[in-house]
This record gives sequence, C-alpha cells and structure tokens, in this order.
Amino acid sequence: MKNIGVRLYSIYFLLFFFWVQPTYSQNKPKPIVNATLEGHIIDASTKQPIEDVTVQLDAVTHSVKTDREGRFQFVTGQKLPFKVKLTHLNYKSLSLVIDKSPIVIELSPASKDLEEVVVTGVAQGTSRKKLSFALTKVDQELIGTVPALDASTSLRGKVAGLRIDQSGGNTGASVYLRGSKSVTGEIEPLIVVDGFVTALRLSDLNPNDIESIEVVKGAAASALYGTRGEGGVIQVLTKNGKKEGKLNISIDNELGYSSLLLLPPLSYQHHFKVNPDGSFLLVNGARVIDYKENGFSVNLHPYKDYVDNTKNLLGRTSYFTNSISAAASGEKYNIYLSAQNQHKGGVSPVVDADKRQNILFNLGYRVSPKITADLTTQYSFFNTPSSAVSSRSDGLLYSTLLVEPFIDLSEKNESGKYVYLPKGSNLSGQQWTNPFYRLSNEEYAYQTENLLLGGKLKYAITEHLSAEGALSLQTKQYNTEEYYPKGYQTIVPDVSLNNGNYALRTSKSTSKNGQLQLNYNRRTGNLDWGLTAKYVYEFASQTGFNASGRNLTAPVKSLDVTEPSTRVISSNWEKTVNHGYFLNAKFAWADKLFVDALGRLDQSSRFGRDVGTAFFPRISAAYRLTQDIKLDPLTEFKLRVAYGKAGSLPPFGAKDSRVSITNTGGVSYTQNDNTDLKRAVTAETELGFDAVLFKRLNVQFNYAFSNSTNDFISVPAFTPISGSASIYDNLGAVKSNSLELEVNGKVLEHKKFSWSSGLTFSRVRSRITSLGDVPEFTYNGYRKAVGASTTAIYGYSIHSDLAQLQTNADGFVINAGNGTKRVEDYVVNDFGVVVEKATLGTANEAPVFYVNAATGNAKIIGDANPDFLLGFTNTFNYGRFSLYSVLDWQQGGQKFNETAQYLTYVYRSEFSDRSAAAGKPLNFTTQVFNASQVTDYWIEKTTYLALRELSLSYKLPTEKLGLSKVLKNANLSLIGRNLFIWTNYKGVNVDGIGQDGFNYPTYRIISGKLTFNF
Repeated sequence: MKNIGVRLYSIYFLLFFFWVQPTYSQNKPKPIVNATLEGHIIDASTKQPIEDVTVQLDAVTHSVKTDREGRFQFVTGQKLPFKVKLTHLNYKSLSLVIDKSPIVIELSPASKDLEEVVVTGVAQGTSRKKLSFALTKVDQELIGTVPALDASTSLRGKVAGLRIDQSGGNTGASVYLRGSKSVTGEIEPLIVVDGFVTALRLSDLNPNDIESIEVVKGAAASALYGTRGEGGVIQVLTKNGKKEGKLNISIDNELGYSSLLLLPPLSYQHHFKVNPDGSFLLVNGARVIDYKENGFSVNLHPYKDYVDNTKNLLGRTSYFTNSISAAASGEKYNIYLSAQNQHKGGVSPVVDADKRQNILFNLGYRVSPKITADLTTQYSFFNTPSSAVSSRSDGLLYSTLLVEPFIDLSEKNESGKYVYLPKGSNLSGQQWTNPFYRLSNEEYAYQTENLLLGGKLKYAITEHLSAEGALSLQTKQYNTEEYYPKGYQTIVPDVSLNNGNYALRTSKSTSKNGQLQLNYNRRTGNLDWGLTAKYVYEFASQTGFNASGRNLTAPVKSLDVTEPSTRVISSNWEKTVNHGYFLNAKFAWADKLFVDALGRLDQSSRFGRDVGTAFFPRISAAYRLTQDIKLDPLTEFKLRVAYGKAGSLPPFGAKDSRVSITNTGGVSYTQNDNTDLKRAVTAETELGFDAVLFKRLNVQFNYAFSNSTNDFISVPAFTPISGSASIYDNLGAVKSNSLELEVNGKVLEHKKFSWSSGLTFSRVRSRITSLGDVPEFTYNGYRKAVGASTTAIYGYSIHSDLAQLQTNADGFVINAGNGTKRVEDYVVNDFGVVVEKATLGTANEAPVFYVNAATGNAKIIGDANPDFLLGFTNTFNYGRFSLYSVLDWQQGGQKFNETAQYLTYVYRSEFSDRSAAAGKPLNFTTQVFNASQVTDYWIEKTTYLALRELSLSYKLPTEKLGLSKVLKNANLSLIGRNLFIWTNYKGVNVDGIGQDGFNYPTYRIISGKLTFNF
C-alpha cells in the first residue's frame, strides 16, 4: 500500500517539473511599445500596497498585475487618457479613465458577506447577497493559520450550530450540525469536495490543502442533496492557482512535541500495614489491611517506592509536518500541486508514530471562450499504530492508572524486553496485563488509503443557456494485520494467543458520482431569473474480508501456517445505486427580493426491485430591507425564510432482515419483512437575517426548527428463546430546534494595526417524540424514551438531598430503602450523600439509592447536551507581527466519568483517599462505586473553556535581508494546539459526547513553523 503513495508522489513531481518552465514562460506579457503607464495601487482604508491587482487596458488583449509593492507598469501604443479596469478577488472592481502617469489609485475592500460567491446548497454559484438560506463560510485564514491535525477539528469554535465529538485524542472527530435527526444518535453531514459528492469524512482531508469550507446546516438548505442531506452538508473547497497568477512555490515545515492534556486525580497512598521502613508488612506472602481501632475505617500510608507509570511511560512525543506546494496560472489555465508528510508521535515511545501523506493536484483549463474544464486528484495514505491501544482493557492509560504505583510497568528482562508480569504484581488484588509487553511483542499495522478523482466540464451554449457535467470516483481502502508470535505469554493460559495468532482484515468502499446539468438565466427589466435541471447518478459499494487463525507452525505472518481447524473467515458485500432528478427555479427582483424553489426526486436500489421513490422540496425567500429603508448603522439587512426536506437511507439489508434462532436441533431461516420501509426524512423551517454593521461587522442570526420522522428502529419480529433479530421499521421521530448567532469582521483597522474577530453562539435542543409501539430502551448509554432528550443518560441514582425523598400518606419514604423509614431517619453526610442517620460514622454507613418498585431502580440521571456553545476567534496584526487565537467555550452538558469510577474500585482514585481520610468504611467506597454501573455520583458537568489554537507569527524582512528577489515572503510562527482547557471535569477527555472510559488521552501540541513563499 505504501508503495502506491510513493509512486504517486514521484509521478506528480516529475509532471510538475516538466511543466513548470514552459508554463512560466507562457505567462509573460507581450508588450506593445510606445507610451508608458505607471501606477501605485493601495488599500483605501489602510493605505497599504495591494499585490496581484489585475490592470486591464481598454482595447488591449493582455493585462498586467501589481507587484508586492502594489506597483504596475504598462507599455502601450495608446496615448493619454487611458481607460482601465482594475480587479482583485478581495476588492471591489474599479473602472476609470487615467489622464496622467504615474498615478496612485485606491481600491475599496469588497464586502465578503455580500459579494463572495458560494456554491453549496445552490444549483449554480451564487453571491451571498442573493442567498435565501443560512450558509457559513470559513476562509483559509481561519483554517490554515493553525492547521488542525486533520480537517475534522478545523471548524471548532468557528461555526454556530456545529458540535465536535472527539472521543479519543488520536482519532478524527465526528462533526454534527443542529442536533439529532435520529432517535439512536447523530447523523454526520455529507462531505462534498470541490463539488464532488463523496463518502469521505472530514478526518480524511488535509487542512493545508483547504482554501475555504462552506457549511449548510439543515434540511432547509440541504434539500438539493436529497437522500444524503439529512445531516447537513459541508463542502471543502481546495486550493488552486487562480489567485497566484505567476508561479508561486510554498514550503512549510513544522516541528514540535505533544504531551498529555488531561488526567484524572489519583490516589498516592494505600491502606495496608507497613514495616518501620515503609515497606509492606506481609503475612503468609500477602498484604494486610491496616484498620483503625474502630475496625472499619483504615489508615493511609504513602508508597515507599512510588513509580509514576503514567508520567514515565506516557511522556512527550515528537510531532512534525513537512509540506510543499506550487501554484500558477496563465491566460487559459490554473494549476495547483501539493504534498504533505505528517508525523504524529504516539501515546508512548513503545508505540510507533501515526503517519499520513497527502497529494493534491488541481488543474483548470479554458478550452475556448465557451468551454472550461477542471480536474482534481487527491490521494492520502494513513498508518495509525495508535489504533492498537485505543481499546479500554488494552489501553496504556487503563493500565498506567489502575496498576498500583509500586509496580513498575517499564520493567525489562535481561534481553531488554518488557516483562509481561512485573515484580510485585502478585501482591496486587488483581493482576493486570502489562500493555507494554503486548505492544512490544505483538506486530500490527493499520493502514488506510483514500483516492478521489474528479472532472468537470462547463459549456456556455448561448448567452443564456449553459451546460455542466461532472464525474468522480472515490475509493477508501482499510487494511489491518495483527500477529502474536509463538510463545506469547499471558497471565492466565490463553489458547488463542500462546501458540501464536494471525488475523487480517480488509475493507474497500467505492463511491461514483455523475451529474448532468442545464442552466438557463436571463434578465427581464428588474427581474433576474433562472432555471436549472439536473440529473445525478450515485453508486456506492463496500466489500470486506476478515480472517484469523492460531497455533502457528512457523514464525510467518500468513494464514497458511495456522492450524486449519482454527481458521475463521468471513466476508461482506454491499451495493447501492441512487438516481436523482431535480428542478430549480430562482428569481431576483431589483437586487433586493429573492425567491428560490427546488424539488428533488430520488430513487434508490436500497429498497429492492420496487425502487423506493422520495421527493424532497425546498422553498426559500429573502428581502434586502436596506435597499428600501435606511437603517444606519446597518449598511445591509436581509431577512430570510426557508423550508425544506432531506433524508437518509436505512441500513443496507434492513429491508430483508435475517432472523436466526437457536434451539434444540437448531433452526435458521430468512424472513422477508418491512416491505413498506421508507427513507428517514427531516423537514426543517429556518428563519433568520444577515446584516452588516458599521460597514465592518457581518452578522448572521438563525432560528431553525425541524421534525425528523420515519427514523429506523430495530425491533424483533418475535421473541425467540435465544438468538438474534434485526428487523427495522420507520417508528422513530425527533424534534430539534437551534438558535445560532455569528458575528465576524474587522473591529479595528489602521495603517500598522488591525484587529479581526469572530464570535459564534449556538443553543441546540433535540427530543424524542415517537418510538411507535416500541417500549423505551437504552442505546449506547442513552435512554430512548418519548419526551426525553436524545442524549439522556440513564442509570442509578444516589440521593444527595433530603428533598429528593418522597413519602406516602403515612409519611414513609417510598423512593429509598425498604419503605419502613421516614425522612427524619436520613441525613446528608460530609460527602453530599444521603445515608441512614443511625449508620452515620459506623461500619454500616452506606449511600442510599433511588428505588422505584413500579418502574425499576434506574432512571434518567443526566443529559450530555450542553446549555450552549460559544466560539471566539481573534487575529491581531501589528507591523510584521500577527497573533491569532481560538477560544472554545461549552457551558453545561454532562458525561459519565467511568474512568474515575473504576479507579475507585481498586482504591486508586482521589475519592478513595478522601473517603479513607474522612474515616468512612471501605464498604462505603465500594458501594459508591456501585459495581461499575452507570451511577449519577459519577456523572460530571462538562463545562469548559479551551484555548484551542494560538499562533504568534513574524513576517521576516526579506527586503532588508537582501532575499526579496528570490523569496517572496517568509514567516516564523510559534503554535499551540489544545494549549489549555480550564474545567472542573476530572476525566480523561472532556470533548467526547460519549462516556469517559479510559479513552486515548487528549494531547496538546506545541510547535514552531517556518514558511517560505518563492
């Protein structure tokens, strides 16, 4: 697999260097000698020079561009006065007549909120001022200043209504928009890359290649994508050569280190008897608990030989990224080529670094004045050894925290290898497998390859009629190998490992997408109108193969050397074809009133021979109020309303579900069921406005409410004695609402100093409104019940307030104890726990649990959904210095901290020490632990304030250093990622939505970066 990446690197760089010289020479203008026009173009606000302004002289076929000092020179056969047109992507175009030379010309910045063109959720590229639904665009400045490790976390704190779920510090994050659309969980948005619909996730993409990201958050905007748009849409627009003009080469090197960010507080003492020298007192080879005179509470002692396994074995690891890119454009083409190599040190030196390589090649070509073509090739290769330690029981964090600190997990034998059972393990109440032994003896590989090939062709048939076509192929292949050699040791004999084991798995997914589109646009008086008809073909397939065997006959990684009778082989296959047809009509009156109507019809093979058909409509309208009414200091105010539907498909095979029954003799058959199974559908209404305040600040406000119906719930066709049933039906429904605010722009701007800022705020709520006739159930730790939040945490409750106790007419407490106690028989102890008053300070002191004879003793005890999310970005520029930061604030939300709970089980948590120091019996600690059941004592708030990104950059004075002829510019940056998290949460990972169970730890990365532009 790795060789494929190397070959692609070589081919692309050879193509690039063969191409670079002739194309660069073609870019030189052919001057017409006679008169000379010279000028200097500057920013109207800052008076700073503007580079790359295109200066087009009337009646002349070619143009020139300003240099880095904003100067240009035009040699022509014409005489004064000259009629010229000035254009630049970030400034308003200007046409003027020049009657002198040299001349100084000022350009005004374009309002990005109004003039920039967006392409997501619309049939054709549309300016923001004409958009009738909400869209957030995040530019390269906010993505590339501190590039994320992958694109999945690049939007954190920058898009309102977006939530990041990163369950482990090594994994790519999941991204969700505007709350739950499904009873059983969130639906991730569809990822579109440069207009090509893909099956990728954001974590598959390289942030260094991203020019901008466009986000449409709900069904009101994503109806255009039909069956695949229920979770919203995120489109990634990659870099190209359009802006650079001449050849531009960029080299970027970043070097730093990573370190642990969050760890739970631990116990540093034990409760066993000791000798005078502090060593354990052993009786018959075992330790003895050191009870106090009362016989139930214990004395604490420090460990004589304390070993900090977490610090010693999970220390700093290296991080570096090397990138190179080249971009250029001519009269007929633009081209961009980039490559990146990333090395992300593992959780421990015993684990190899995660590595990824990326290549991007974009080519745009104007075949004729009417025909343009675009091609893209994107390839990535991942090798993630950290996948070997992500599981809980095999995880490094699990062992380094749970093992008592007198045991040294780094112990090695005489040959320098980790031992499977370190000294002192026999004294521990439970013997733990040493993960360092496993990771240094097991051989493993986890490799992923992604490839995206795409092409687009546009043809302007007439002035009003145009056609577009696009084709793309995207593949993703995942391969794993795991090999345990003969003689592998385990604490307890394990027949599956001790004599060797070999397993491999491969999975390949393929996605093909084809689109044909006709556009008709024209203007009649004050009315701009257009029609678009489009056909979409979508193909998706997945194949997989799993095999394993044990009892190796030779030290070879092959199934051939495993014992035939132990081999297990399985495979899977899926294929879905979808046909989409849509018609879009848009109208604009006097550049102030906009209406957009769209209907999409989808047909999918997922529904068998009948080919289930679904219709997804959208209607949206907007009115620019400031075109008719002056609203100073608002220079722009546009009201919006939109309604639309989008959907998702049931799982593959859900229509023909398989039921297996195990009974005497064994019975197995296939049941064809659910012939009426439909798509899940979300209908959403969105209200909002866009505004520009003081000509500086862009404001977007949205209120959206949605109703998701026909959600897929797995229900048994009947109740077998034992076996399994996976029958799906459209029974679930969820209602969500989202309140969002985004404010961004330049707060201050002077000649040497500028301050740009952005603020995002969102509050999202989702609740279940229907389960059909299915009783409420628990799924992934969350209770699925009508009226409950989709992230309601379900478990047991320890009373913490006497007001929680309920009594019957006779005054007896009915939700605690056995029904024979009154409220006055209970008291709250110094741990905030209700106990029986008579047991306080005795060996029988124990927490009092919630009970309910009618419904059971478990109930909803928390909610993972936060009160609100807030992001705050700032960029300060002063002279050659730039300071950039991203703050991420989550208020509220809860999580089950299983890490702290399980540490209490082995008396390794902070709670264990506090309980013993307070004189509580050991049984009190054990009962609060509650046999590892989800319990509200271990439910913690996940409020935090995080400094996610920080960068201090300095632009080197290449002119003063005499390098300006070779080096366009150079930047030196000091960067921090996940630099600080301020929180009272005491687990490993405050970011993930799910429970905290010894997850792969979250890391901070501090690095230095040097960038050269030639």
